[in-house]
Amino acid sequence: MKKKLILTGVVLLLALVMSVAVSAQDDVETYVLGVAQPFTGSLGSFGTDFTKGIELAVEQMNAQLESAGVNTRFEIASADTEGTGEGAARAVQTIVQTTGAEVIVGPLTTTEVLGAKQFVDENGVVIVAPASSGVAGAIPGDNIFRVIHPLDTFAAKAYAAIASSRGYENIAVLHIDDPFGNGLTESFQEDFAALGGGEVVAIPYAPDPTDLSSEATRLSGEVARLSAEGPTAVFCVCFLGDAQKLLQVALVDPTLSSVDWMGAENLANPDLLAEAAYADFLRNANFVSVSFSDSQTPLTQPFIDSFTEKYGSAPGPFTNYAYDAANIAMLSMLVGGNDGDAVKAVLPFVANHYIGTTVQAYLDENGDQAIAAYGIYEVSEDGTEFTQVGRYDGSSGQLTLNE
Repeated sequence: MKKKLILTGVVLLLALVMSVAVSAQDDVETYVLGVAQPFTGSLGSFGTDFTKGIELAVEQMNAQLESAGVNTRFEIASADTEGTGEGAARAVQTIVQTTGAEVIVGPLTTTEVLGAKQFVDENGVVIVAPASSGVAGAIPGDNIFRVIHPLDTFAAKAYAAIASSRGYENIAVLHIDDPFGNGLTESFQEDFAALGGGEVVAIPYAPDPTDLSSEATRLSGEVARLSAEGPTAVFCVCFLGDAQKLLQVALVDPTLSSVDWMGAENLANPDLLAEAAYADFLRNANFVSVSFSDSQTPLTQPFIDSFTEKYGSAPGPFTNYAYDAANIAMLSMLVGGNDGDAVKAVLPFVANHYIGTTVQAYLDENGDQAIAAYGIYEVSEDGTEFTQVGRYDGSSGQLTLNE
């Protein structure tokens, strides 16, 4: 009889433990973090790498929550923006309507962000954009937060300062005809003129071009005309794939290969140097780009190490921005829950107390990153990489070039 009672007690205890375990499992609350990035198109490599950074952030956050005994977990729901405003609107809407997500990390470009803007504003959804920097997106009171990448107005001042320091009197700009390209070009024109610069000719091209032959021909003609009046440089405000198409033509153009070049920050990318002929061209053209600096925080190397261990390769350009944006989004959701309005209210406070993998986040009145610390990059002597040759401090407007 006693043995039977003991066995019965053991069974009851096991049943109780199993019940508590099941109850604890049932108590876990899952928040869906939307990810809207371009997985296809000319920006597909960026979107894919960004998503890896976001996945790493979610994995690490879930491990910390489990270790702390917090019954909250995050999972990702992603959709392809296709690199367009229309695609971004569809992607965000699909994520929200199929999963109930109210916070989205992405999209990538300002064109995509603006494409999704109306839907998120009308439906109380928050966008946390890692790399959008176009001037057109600087809108107060909306549901879009651009938390890491500073506004292009800072970059424009840096390029104007470089052009002035190099003695360029005129600039021929080839730029993508979208909010990013138009905004950076217009800001550069104003800043270059304020520093005493001469004529700036802006030549737009349609997004996702098949080739840039006709635009390159026009660019060559303008460079020839401007060069007759004084030292002239080319400024390529282009995405990586478009710059590669331009270089195909520039390689055999005697005018375009005889002047200096500047390029938008995404062009400080080793992929642009993979073709030896492009690397030689850019080195001979004294190519310079303004991009994020190589300054580090205590989080920089741990992020790189964790990413490399997980995926077998180092993170690509700006991937750390996506990682930081995901962390800011999740920390805000831990405070505000899966509630877009609550997250919108608390996110600026969270962001302003977040130390990222390269820079502290600090938002201005438009919800955009207000700290701008740039590196100035040129092609190395052997043409295999971009090396930092100076810095630009957005807060002081000071350009420092290495001797």
